[in-house]
Amino acid sequence: MSLGLDKTTWQRVTFGDVVQNVNETVKDVAAAPIDRLIAMEHMEPGELKIERWGDTANGTTFTRRARPGQTLFGKRRAYQRKVAYAEFEAICSGDIYTFEADETRMLGEFLPFLVQSDPFFDHALDTSAGSLSPRTNWRDLADFEFELPPLDEQKRIAELLWAIERHRRRLRREARAMTGATNVRLAEMWDEDSVKRPIADIADCMTGSTPSKVSAEYWEAEDVPFYTPSEIEADTMRPARQRVSFAGAATGRALPEFAVAVACIGGDMGKSAVIREPGVSNQQITSIVGLDESDAYLVQSLLAHPRGRQAMEARETTTIVRKLNKSDLMRVELPWPADRNALQRLIAARRVTSAAIELELDSLRQLRSAAATEVFGGN
Repeated sequence: MSLGLDKTTWQRVTFGDVVQNVNETVKDVAAAPIDRLIAMEHMEPGELKIERWGDTANGTTFTRRARPGQTLFGKRRAYQRKVAYAEFEAICSGDIYTFEADETRMLGEFLPFLVQSDPFFDHALDTSAGSLSPRTNWRDLADFEFELPPLDEQKRIAELLWAIERHRRRLRREARAMTGATNVRLAEMWDEDSVKRPIADIADCMTGSTPSKVSAEYWEAEDVPFYTPSEIEADTMRPARQRVSFAGAATGRALPEFAVAVACIGGDMGKSAVIREPGVSNQQITSIVGLDESDAYLVQSLLAHPRGRQAMEARETTTIVRKLNKSDLMRVELPWPADRNALQRLIAARRVTSAAIELELDSLRQLRSAAATEVFGGN
C-alpha cells in the first residue's frame, strides 16, 4: 500500500515547536465537576481509546487535568507504549503527559498517531532514565525531530488513520457482543435445573509429564509439540514453543486432537484450551480426552465461563501454591444435557465469528502499521 506522499513540501520540526505539554492542575479535585480518573493502568498498550477509568469520589492524590482532544502519553515505562486520545474530561496521573497541538501548524487529530509512531517511542526509550521505573521527561521529548506535512495533508492522513481506528473499535465491539451473548446463555445453563454431570462421566482425564532433560535425544529433535500453560491463551491451544522427539514423546502420555488442556497449578490454574495438533504436555496440565470437536469446544467454553472457573476453584487444594488435582478436576460438574445441539451450534457460531473478526483486525493492524511507517518512518 502506498499513500502517494510527496514529502518535498514537508518541514522538519521538533516536537516542542508544534506541541505543548499542558500541565493544567485542579487545586480542589473533590469540588471540581470531574468524576473520572485516569491512571496508567487504565491505558491499554496500542489502544487510543480509554475504556476504563476510576472515580474521583473515591479520593485521589492526582491533580492533572485532561481535556477532550488532548493526546495522553504515559511517561513511565515508555516501552509499554501507552498512548490515548482523550474523549472526555478527567483527572489523570502525574505519570501521564497531556499533549496539545498548535493547531496553526499541526492538527490535534494527527497528533496521537505521531505519538504512537515507532520513531517517537524509540526517542522516548532512548531518553528514559531510571532502573526500576524509567521515565522520560518533557524536555527530551520536546527535542524529538520529525518531518511535518502541511495541514491539508495532515488532514488526509488523519482521516485515513481514524477511519481504520473506528473500524477496529466497531469490530472489537462486535466481538465483545458475541462473547457476551454466548456467556449469557452459558450462565443460564449453569442456573437452570438442567442435568449436571461430573467430568468423569463425560470423558477421561490424564496428567502430563516432562521428558527427562538429562536425555538429550528427547529434546534434540522437534517431532512432537510439548505443551505448557503458556500456550493456553484462547479457546484453541497456541502452537507449542517447544517440541520433543518421538522418543521423548513416548515417555509421556499422548494427547489426541480435541483434548481439552486445563492448567492445574499456580496463577494459570483454570485456564483451558482445545488441542488441535496432537502432542504431549508437562505435569502442570491435566487434559480431558475422548471428546469430539463439538463437545471439546463446549467443555472448554463451560470451563472458561466464570461459573466454570468458580466450579474448579471450589475444588482446588488449599496450599501455598494453587493446585487442582486430576481427581478433583474429574469431580467438577458441568451442565451436560442429553441434547446439546443448540449449545454446540452457539459455540461454533461464536468461534467462526471470532475468527473472522480476528482475521479482519489483523489486516487492519497491518494496514495501520504500513500507513504509519510510510508517514512517520520506523520499522
